[in-house]
Amino acid sequence: MWETVRLIGRGICQKAALWDGYRFVSWLQRRRLQRLVAYAKEHSPFYARRLSHIDPENFRLEEIPPVTKAELMENFEEVVTDPRLKLRDLEDFMSQPQRLGQWYLGQYAVSRTSGTQGMQAIIVQDKSMMELLFALQMTRGTVFPTTPWGILTRLLWRARLAVITIGRGFYPSAAALAYAPKAARRFVKRLWLQHIEPLEQTVEQLQRFRPHVLLAYANVLVLLAREALAGRLRLPGLRQIINMSEPLSEGACALIRRAFGLPVTNNYALGECMALTTGCPRGRGMHVQADWAILEVVDKNYHPVPPGQPGAKVLVTNLYNTVQPFIRYEVNDVVTMSPTPCPCGSPLPWVLQVEGRTDEIVWIRIGDRYRMLHPYVLVDCLDEYPAVGWYQIIQTQRNRFLLRVQPAPRHTLDVSELQQVLQRGLKYHHLEGQLEFDIEITDNVAPDPRSGKLRRITSRIGPPEDLPPEDRIISSVS
Repeated sequence: MWETVRLIGRGICQKAALWDGYRFVSWLQRRRLQRLVAYAKEHSPFYARRLSHIDPENFRLEEIPPVTKAELMENFEEVVTDPRLKLRDLEDFMSQPQRLGQWYLGQYAVSRTSGTQGMQAIIVQDKSMMELLFALQMTRGTVFPTTPWGILTRLLWRARLAVITIGRGFYPSAAALAYAPKAARRFVKRLWLQHIEPLEQTVEQLQRFRPHVLLAYANVLVLLAREALAGRLRLPGLRQIINMSEPLSEGACALIRRAFGLPVTNNYALGECMALTTGCPRGRGMHVQADWAILEVVDKNYHPVPPGQPGAKVLVTNLYNTVQPFIRYEVNDVVTMSPTPCPCGSPLPWVLQVEGRTDEIVWIRIGDRYRMLHPYVLVDCLDEYPAVGWYQIIQTQRNRFLLRVQPAPRHTLDVSELQQVLQRGLKYHHLEGQLEFDIEITDNVAPDPRSGKLRRITSRIGPPEDLPPEDRIISSVS
């Protein structure tokens, strides 16, 4: 009961922070930044050196040098503020996917990023951070009432949330679900599907559950929209559609709106800062949670880029994670901020556009049928393998792929072990014996020079020539 009361209180506080407009949000941001810098300087040997010239009570953010993922991971045990956290122990813990949802050392939620920017980042958050994430989701970026009374009524009328992920590894979106506070069950009834195939079964489960909110990856939403347009999927109680992890093209947004009669709420977040934004419920970009995070859009020389123009990268400061501080953390995402407030009335800064991951769907053949293969079916198992750094999967024939892979720092790779990793992944997704992989271990897997990200899945052969036109659109969504 106490956890429920605490969660209600946190939710009301997140809503109340916006009542006085951006002025109060800005004050909270500055206060939390000062506390973060002071704490990091005192408890993290890495930041003690890096912030030695900074007075936590009187400084400009621009005086703090940006930090990269490589720097934080190479100095992991000096970055974290709990000396019990050891990188090798965390890797061992996450090598067993069944441990997802177990609190590390009894108090920490752990996850890892996918490695699309050269190496994986291991992320540690405590229980209070996971409560904050849920409180923000419950009160911002939602179509449900967010007044204090509206939050209380959710105890009597639980929203039904259907979530579709691919697999159940320690990646951030799955960790956010697995480590959600127990009291969240009093507000939300959840259906968590970890496979999109067989598609007929997924459609049946969704229709039986009758969700109010549907949360899934971009390409999965497009696939379900196609099922709805064909009359095979009907979700009459659906009130909100939320896209996670991947950008949606304008064509995909239009397709989903046509299928369900609803705009798509986009979320832009990092595993390193999952509370970075919430999507506008009206489908108009995303709102930066400026009281809990700082998003700087900069050019290649770290100079601020004016709103309305795309930057070359962003610098993210996570204001709520004091266990593993991320202060001016460099991310090679191309982001465009709006020069004007969001028309919905939110006082928070408004993100117009994000160019992120560019994985593409590929088509394989199973028996006498073509099957659309979601990229996560292929990358899920590789992202769970710590020795893998940059990698790219290239479809060379309909059911044959080339894996070009680079070792992660301080790791080596073995072709036979990689084959075993891939085969375990295929078995998990019921594709054993269907696909073949050639493996090339190399130090020359390069990201896109503009975005800094790597197109992890690509096809040399494209969709089948006899694929219907209405299906071809899906293979081009990125």
